[in-house]
Amino acid sequence: MTSERPDTPPIPAAPSTAWDVPVKSRRRRVVNRVLGTVTAIVLVAAIAGVFIRLPYVIISPGSATPVNRVVKVSGAPTYSHRGSLLFLTVSVTNGRPNVYRTLVGWLSSDQDVQPEKNELGCLSRAENDKQNVMLMTDSQQVAKTVALSRLGYHVGAQSTGVMVFDVAPGTPACGKLLVGDHILSVDGAPVAKAADIGPLVRAHPPGRPVTFTVLRDNVRREVTVVTTKAPSSPYKGMALVGITPSDEVNYSFPQTLKVSIDAGPVTGPSAGLAFTLTLLDELTPGGLTGGRNVAVTGAIALDGSVGDVGGVAQKAVTARHAGAKLFIVPVGEETVARAHAGSMKVVAVRTLDDALRALHDAGGASLPPPPSTTTLPSVAVP
Repeated sequence: MTSERPDTPPIPAAPSTAWDVPVKSRRRRVVNRVLGTVTAIVLVAAIAGVFIRLPYVIISPGSATPVNRVVKVSGAPTYSHRGSLLFLTVSVTNGRPNVYRTLVGWLSSDQDVQPEKNELGCLSRAENDKQNVMLMTDSQQVAKTVALSRLGYHVGAQSTGVMVFDVAPGTPACGKLLVGDHILSVDGAPVAKAADIGPLVRAHPPGRPVTFTVLRDNVRREVTVVTTKAPSSPYKGMALVGITPSDEVNYSFPQTLKVSIDAGPVTGPSAGLAFTLTLLDELTPGGLTGGRNVAVTGAIALDGSVGDVGGVAQKAVTARHAGAKLFIVPVGEETVARAHAGSMKVVAVRTLDDALRALHDAGGASLPPPPSTTTLPSVAVP
């Protein structure tokens, strides 16, 4: 006897697994994940680029201003001339730049990106600003003194005290003495001029403390600084604290002649030579520029010497864009200036007389010879 077994029903198919998903679908998911990750990274980087601040200072081309717009003279005959002497500025980042601004600066041949410590040294930004205001004020006074003395006017210069002008980074005074401190005495010995400070400090062996009595924010303070050894000549191995003192000078100008210089928010010393030349130009006939636009940069000292300035590359770009035909710079900075000057002529000068000669050689008028009694003032000490 045989028995027949009923047909076995078919076994249901196993559910699909991930391995059964079509290849295109799997690729799409991978691509979406990658794109999502990349998008997130880009968004984070974009936000970071805006908000992360870097410890750099960026120097960019600034403005070119005819100096006769900011210099006013009354009480003496003045003369108008074709052409202008231009004083130049640079634009400096106010505060730390973000990542994007820093990258733009690095990629630009006309901008200079410097580590913050290279530009500020031991100074805070507030101290650096104060120092530059002091430099502008002093450059205006010295420019008036040099120009008027060159034309035969009597100008007096009287020292009224000593102040801290700069503090070198990495020295004992860094963080203790501040720019603008008025130094009254050193170890109890009164000081009348900047030249008094060095000998009083060097009278100590290195490693010994020196006490400065200073006036800061109208408050008298005692500041003790432990000296260190000077690392280089001319005082190598002798006691050093690391400050640059400066005479506070009161200038007395002729009462009948009024000269005002209003440079607005511009600070620093680099317009000193331009101020001096413009005063000479306005107070004499002939026209020093010969009808041209001449850009000028350089600090001016009481003896008529021209000092170095910063940002010459950016100032050359500014002068070129302003249409200047001649750019007068301090000796030693002409190579950098020429690299950014295009077809503009660059002349380097050491003194005011060199600058006057450069203007004459470019077609400007000569100044009348100085009176035989003319002498540049020195700073008198009471």
